[in-house]
Amino acid sequence: MRLFFLMLFGFSNLLHGQHFKISGNWLGILTDSSSDFTKNYPILLQIKGINGHATGIVRIEFEGGYSQFEVSGNYKKKKHFTLKSASKAQYESNDFRLSPFEFVFHYDDSSEYVVSTLTSSGNWLHGFNMYLEWEETQYELTKKPALSSIGAEAMAYRIRLGVPAKSKRIKELAVFQFKPIYFEVDRYEIDSSFYPYLEKLTRILNSHSDLRLNIIGHTDADGSNEYNLELSKNRANAIFQHLNGLGIASDRMIFEFEGESRPAETNDNQNGKRRNRRVEFRFI
Repeated sequence: MRLFFLMLFGFSNLLHGQHFKISGNWLGILTDSSSDFTKNYPILLQIKGINGHATGIVRIEFEGGYSQFEVSGNYKKKKHFTLKSASKAQYESNDFRLSPFEFVFHYDDSSEYVVSTLTSSGNWLHGFNMYLEWEETQYELTKKPALSSIGAEAMAYRIRLGVPAKSKRIKELAVFQFKPIYFEVDRYEIDSSFYPYLEKLTRILNSHSDLRLNIIGHTDADGSNEYNLELSKNRANAIFQHLNGLGIASDRMIFEFEGESRPAETNDNQNGKRRNRRVEFRFI
């Protein structure tokens, strides 16, 4: 799995880092301007940029209907330029007709989404916001719906949470490192200094819905085995409850408690004991 992530990390760097390329598939959503993302429609931009000129196809789908336009535009900056549709749709279903439109292809470096707003004087989608992310899947566009409305809702949910595009999420996961949460003697309250790290861990989990988290509580060797098992359980549960409060579903986490049985360092000195009073993590 690690090799898989490293390969994707390198590929993503080629596309979105120093050697950013316009050409390819950009998949995403058109969503209403409200903060609730109540109306979300899948959209695909297939684009090719050569020598300052971009051409492509935009496909928008809606409850089994679709509309597909050719688009084009000139650019000096690859990450910011205007695309305009043709005057008539290339393909469209009878129940989903759109007027010509335009939008700014604006690549946001921080989130790695293309973020824009669709504009058209005669289009009911005028003012809808657009979020696109790089997509490796090749789509064969026919006169049948090809995009996923379920995927559009999932993407809207991620954007509402502030989750970045897939390319950015892959890079974040590739460099993410677990860190232990340490506790005071005989205590299981979480020190507030660890809150930023737990928020970062929450962000990673929100960004990768396929990941689950194992939370493991530990103690130093002071006290009885029974006491330390209970204390390690309380420490693991404190982290579990904190992450649950940050929005991580309980069925995506399990916690274990091992008392003093797996020390990280020696229990012969205070520094070693301090590092043994901890909660550790791993993805499952």
